[in-house]
Amino acid sequence: MTQLVFALVVMAGAQTISIEHWAGIETCLYYAKKLNSQHVHYNGRHDHSNQKVIHAQCMPVRVDPRTTEIFMR
Repeated sequence: MTQLVFALVVMAGAQTISIEHWAGIETCLYYAKKLNSQHVHYNGRHDHSNQKVIHAQCMPVRVDPRTTEIFMR
């Protein structure tokens, strides 16, 4: 039996660095928003050179709760 959850997919550039499964969309969106609002500072200013941009999004997926860790909060 599968369960609908929300996958928080975090990418650095084109590389997927993390996927976590959340029971509720509100919590998933909270973390995605926080990750997407990060800025890297060097010497007191924004520096976008030589930096991989972090991007996070929530996607609905079906998983088997017996084999997938699902975070509740």
